[in-house]
Amino acid sequence: MQPRTEIDRDKLERFLGRVTGGIAAGLNCAISSLGDSLGLYRALRELRMADSAELAAHTGLNERWLREWLRHQACMGQVEHDAESDRFYLSPEAVAVLVDTTHPAYFGGGFESATASFGSLPGLVESFRSGLGFAYDDHGPGCASGIERMTRYFNEFTLVPKVLPLLDGVVDKLERGAAVADVGCGGGVATLAMATAFPRSTFVGYDISDHALARARDRLAHVDAPNLRFVNPREEPMPVEPTFDLVTTFDVIHDAPHPQPLLEAIFRSLRADGTFLCEDIRSFPTFRENLEQHPLAGLLYGFSIMVCMSSALSAPDGAGLGTLGFNESVARDMTAAVGFTRFRRLEFDNPMNNYYEVRK
Repeated sequence: MQPRTEIDRDKLERFLGRVTGGIAAGLNCAISSLGDSLGLYRALRELRMADSAELAAHTGLNERWLREWLRHQACMGQVEHDAESDRFYLSPEAVAVLVDTTHPAYFGGGFESATASFGSLPGLVESFRSGLGFAYDDHGPGCASGIERMTRYFNEFTLVPKVLPLLDGVVDKLERGAAVADVGCGGGVATLAMATAFPRSTFVGYDISDHALARARDRLAHVDAPNLRFVNPREEPMPVEPTFDLVTTFDVIHDAPHPQPLLEAIFRSLRADGTFLCEDIRSFPTFRENLEQHPLAGLLYGFSIMVCMSSALSAPDGAGLGTLGFNESVARDMTAAVGFTRFRRLEFDNPMNNYYEVRK
């Protein structure tokens, strides 16, 4: 097949529309992040309906800036506009996605995570030349905060009641008293949910991100969970002898510069009858399948360049799996290569992630 050389006027118009739409989406990401950090979506939900003056009185912010923000958000379809009263409001769907952190559709943290990575753009120019990416902490605390918020619903409300019971015998062990490691624990939401649900078990959250560990330790300081601690594996490495009954990773392996040694460390630290619960991004084995069948492929490849693959290439010899790189086929091969003999994908419906039960 030879590429066309003549311009098709209709295709030109459609392509131009996609490009301008993409630029609008980029601006919207930044402006939505601004609204999120200023609490404007929450304020609109509290007011139910408001014009810019009413929103200014409620928030103490400048009316002229709020007027432009509201108009922009209405044009982007994230805020509704009532023409008769010239006031603005959030639809129930917008509340679920942008405000309600207890709703499974909540994704408001995505704006913070994405915009936190924008500051890395000048450095990414050099990354394309050198091949070396950025660690999570290079993006500042906003990246860790945004990722935590995006994944919080599952970690806080779904993991313990719905996913852990799918694992063979694990809940019984946890109720009796087991040793658990959450590797790449981030802000510690999942680790804390497990630790409070199973007080007879002991939990260690490992993470190399100082920003994430700071969030985890601050969260721990406000609850009664003496069976949980958070550590940096560079200061306290995972044990080399079989220690844990359960090891968990939640969207971690594809981010790791050295995923194979990480899996080896998990294998060594796991007892003979232990379980490795691995959550990672749902994807297809080939780019063509992701292109044609994955509804979130564009979003996820974008996150990969800005955050995930960059992290996975933050060491000179980094593997660079990327956001969509640890599909089920790769996961089966890599876990088998370190010695695991049993691999089962859990029957749990999640449009973003797969869940694997891996055992020796």
